[in-house]
Order: sequence, then C-alpha cells, then structure tokens
Amino acid sequence: MMTRRNLLKTLGGSAALAANSRLWAAGHLAWDKPIGLETYTVRELLKKDPAGVLKQVAAVGYKEVEFNPGIEPGLFKSCLRDAGLTAPSGYFDEPDSVDAWKKTLDLAKSYGVHYVVVGDNPRLDADGWKRRADLYNQCGKLAADAGMQLCYHAHYNEYAQVNGTSGYDIMLTHCDAKLLNMEMDVFWATYAGVDPLHYWRLHPGRFPLLHIKDLYKGVAVNPHEDPPEKGPNPFAPVGQGKIDWARLFAHVGEAGTKHIFVEQDFCNMPPLEAIKISFDYLKNLRLG
Repeated sequence: MMTRRNLLKTLGGSAALAANSRLWAAGHLAWDKPIGLETYTVRELLKKDPAGVLKQVAAVGYKEVEFNPGIEPGLFKSCLRDAGLTAPSGYFDEPDSVDAWKKTLDLAKSYGVHYVVVGDNPRLDADGWKRRADLYNQCGKLAADAGMQLCYHAHYNEYAQVNGTSGYDIMLTHCDAKLLNMEMDVFWATYAGVDPLHYWRLHPGRFPLLHIKDLYKGVAVNPHEDPPEKGPNPFAPVGQGKIDWARLFAHVGEAGTKHIFVEQDFCNMPPLEAIKISFDYLKNLRLG
C-alpha cells in the first residue's frame, strides 16, 4: 500500500538517485583543495615587482605558492599577505653538511614554511646515494625537531639505474619515512620514463607535494640530459601535453598529496597567460 510515508521515501530516493546520476555524469573534482604555483614559473617578473606579480597570481585563482628564496623574508611575507596567498613550502639549497643545513633551516624558519624542499639532479653511484641518504636522515631529524618536513625534488638523474637500483629508490628505502618525504615533479618523472603511480603504490603517503607541469606531445626527450636550449620547448601548460592527469589525480590520496604546485620552467607565451591555462584546466578537471 502506497502510504504518504512510502510515497515520500520513494520520491526522495528517486531524487537522490537523479542527483547521484548527475554527479556521476559530471564526475567529481580531481583536486578540491587549493591550487598552488611554483614561483619559478614567474621568476623574472617576480624580481621586478614581487607585490604586483603575487597579486596577479592570486587574481588567476591560485591560493598557495612555493618559492625559491631571493626576496627578503619580511618583504616576501608581507607581499603574500597583501595578495591573500600562503607559502607552505620553499625550495632551498641542497645541504652538503649538517652545519650548512642548520643555516638553511634558520632561513626556512624566517619564511615560515613547513616543507623544506631540496634537489639538485646529481649523478652518483650507489654508495654516493647511500651516503647522501645518511645525510638526509640527519637533516630530516633536524627539520622535524624544528617543526618542519624535509622533502626531496627529483629531476631525472635520480631515476637512472645504478647497480640494479636508482638514487630515488635508495632515498626512499634508506631514509626514514618520517624524516624524508618527496616532492614528485610529474614532468621530470615522465621525462625520465618513470610512471609516478609505480612509486606512489610502493611508498604510499610519502608524496605530500607534487609539481604539476606537462610535457608537449611530439617533443623528443633524452632521459639522461637536460632539454637542449635551442631545441623545442618541452614544457607545456597543464592539460596541453601528453600526461594523463585524470589517471594520476585518481591516486593522489594514495600518494598522500597535500599540496600541488603548477610549474612551467619555460613558456611559449607570457608566463601569466600560461599559468592561467594551467589553473583553469586543473580547476575544471573531473574524474569519473
């Protein structure tokens, strides 16, 4: 018997099913957290007018930045505040000793970042990588004691095979998971012939930061050398290259990603135009 209560339940269920169907058809957002920008993308503009450029970055829709130190900390933080931006991470000099690292941490603290990122794309043998991993454990402990997190940003040499393994694998296996996390640059991993999902599945939760940048289709790359200066620019705005972003964003939870930063080393158009293309793509990217 169709009572009023049963009728309402039926109608309510139908409405929910219709809503769910619309949601499934549209898909859900691939990334529903703030979208960040690596300021290296606008480095030349930033030198000339940090306050104005950060406001333009914010006007695009970016909420966070990762930066390379160069602007005095007090001025930089003031410019961030005025633009309504935050900087959860910064990209600092590679440590060559514990003493040098202590100075880097003092600098990072003056900027107020949580993630202290390093990375220099070295060519090392397996023993060299193990020595570096030992140093990172010490540096990571000092960072943790100071309330910060050490992260490593790889380019392509880190993925090269050395004695049946790679520098990247050595860092991930020889370093304490709490003391060294990774900022994976999806472009450079792709450039090196590596599938990011391979590492996200092997080491879930170790990738709190991602650099999001695309690789133009049809541009030949050598995974052992920098892109030639006079050759075609391989760096594309996000969504205009060969990387399957929907496939990757479906697994960022597994990776443990908390922040993403659009980056484009070189642009075939004004950088502020390129970062808007990337932002608009990511803002509208849906899964399902």
